[in-house]
Amino acid sequence: MNISFWGAMLLLLLVAIVIMIFPLLRVRPTHSLAYKTSNIKLHEEKLNELNIDLQEDRIDQAAYKLARQELDRELLVDTPMESKDNAALHYTTEAKKHPALALAIAVFLPALSLLVYMQLGMHADSQQEMIAAATDKNVPSVEAMVAKLEKYLQENKGEFKDWVMLGRSYKYMGRYGEAANAFITASEIEQSPQLMLEHAEVLALMNGQKFNEEARDLSLRALAMAPGDVNALWFAGVAEFQFAHYRESIEYLSQLASVAGEDAEIDRSIRMYIEEARKQLIAAGESVAAMDELLPPVKAAPPVANLTSLKVKIDISNEARENFASTDIVFVYAKALTGPKMPLAAQRLTLADLPATVVLDDSMAMVEGMNLSAFKQVVVSARVSKTGTAIAQSGDYIGEIVVDDVTSTSELSIGIDKRVP
Repeated sequence: MNISFWGAMLLLLLVAIVIMIFPLLRVRPTHSLAYKTSNIKLHEEKLNELNIDLQEDRIDQAAYKLARQELDRELLVDTPMESKDNAALHYTTEAKKHPALALAIAVFLPALSLLVYMQLGMHADSQQEMIAAATDKNVPSVEAMVAKLEKYLQENKGEFKDWVMLGRSYKYMGRYGEAANAFITASEIEQSPQLMLEHAEVLALMNGQKFNEEARDLSLRALAMAPGDVNALWFAGVAEFQFAHYRESIEYLSQLASVAGEDAEIDRSIRMYIEEARKQLIAAGESVAAMDELLPPVKAAPPVANLTSLKVKIDISNEARENFASTDIVFVYAKALTGPKMPLAAQRLTLADLPATVVLDDSMAMVEGMNLSAFKQVVVSARVSKTGTAIAQSGDYIGEIVVDDVTSTSELSIGIDKRVP
């Protein structure tokens, strides 16, 4: 509560008290007896007696008339006309105050008002705070959820989605070997191009971001299952480039022309690989198509329907960059503004990749139902870490931005510039 609220409430309370106790403290008439009223009554009594005397023949008509005129004259004399000056002379007033009652009201009314407010006015707020606190206490950390999922899978066979979830959690925590094993178990249950690509990614991360034979094979198999998938084309193109299969790399990456037209950062990365592949082929004496033929300008592909996503541009301040190596890990993730503390979507980069643009979407959820679509307001963070751990450590640098509506299509921009204490 702010000072203005309490001031206004106190003023209104004082006004109410004054209105209630003022009549109890002022002099007020409790009994009024007019002399005029008494004289009229006396006149009526004498007139009745006179009428009785006339009826019983104790007086004649002439005497009655004279006596009646005399009574009327007395009444006029004893009952003068009232004015502001003489009105008080014709009434008697008995004054009475009630200070005890006024004091009781002055003390009791504020106390009663405060009690009612404490019970009713603040009850709703306290309930909300208690609910929020209970919610926060009941929200487990990523490590706790992973441990719970591990225990569940030790006791049960588990479904495909359970093992994928475990593998993604391990990947986010930097436990790449365990992530690879979880993905292998998931692939034994069901084959999926997306799973193969995620498996290839953790193998490359284990190998210093270099595709080994297994990672390359997974990428090509994923592409064979989903020929037009942009992620599969990208993984296959990069893998073939690292294996010096430059013509195949150009073939795959050039199919991403439509994606390159949507985002300048993606376009830059694709052109870098293709240009280097062309140089290697030309140096080997082979002919290769010009860049304009490989990546012609095209219309941007329409966005995927029913998929909530956030496009985030990440950069880092010069001061922060000086404290890290180019190979240090950069985490980009979105969390609910209020509610669970686990990431709803996450990406991993290296410092060498910055500045870069990433996309966080529903497909990156580590827990089913806990994705971007489930929350309207989120906090998007980018953090660079020397240790590569998912939990922020002292010495890391971070940047954050609050998103009020995840359905917004505008591009976000985050600068990593604040040191974690």
